[in-house]
Amino acid sequence: MKNKRVYYTIYSEFYNVNKYRELKNVVHHGNNRLDHINRVSKMSFHISRLLKLDYVSCTRGALLHDFFDSNDLKRKKYVDFLKNHPKIALMNSKDYFELNDIEEDIILSHMYPLVKGKPKFAESKVVCFSDKIVSLYEFFRYQLKLSINVLILFLIK
Repeated sequence: MKNKRVYYTIYSEFYNVNKYRELKNVVHHGNNRLDHINRVSKMSFHISRLLKLDYVSCTRGALLHDFFDSNDLKRKKYVDFLKNHPKIALMNSKDYFELNDIEEDIILSHMYPLVKGKPKFAESKVVCFSDKIVSLYEFFRYQLKLSINVLILFLIK
């Protein structure tokens, strides 16, 4: 119960920002971006506490790792999306919150090894790992199911 209270104390700072709450309306991995961020940040919170790392910075960085919406990416090609969205998320984060070096590194390096920028801190590695695990889970839970349903509909017609 104490862990839950500590996590939501960290989370409350972000959820009070309108642009952040609007991530609930952005489709991401077959669900919405805010749910994805919450899964990554909860996993990162628990792992970083278990490893006795800076769990506050780890959780804050995880809560901001995908802080961008479709408007931020409109002029970008999808190929550029992988490369650019961490930078866009960092710019948005700095517009609304004060960040330390660990949090900035988490945001910039969370796509490693798909994008250059190896994590410098253990906390960054935790978020990078958590993001990959959650993304796989979301793919198999949402996107694969959606793809199968579309295929079935196609075959029926």
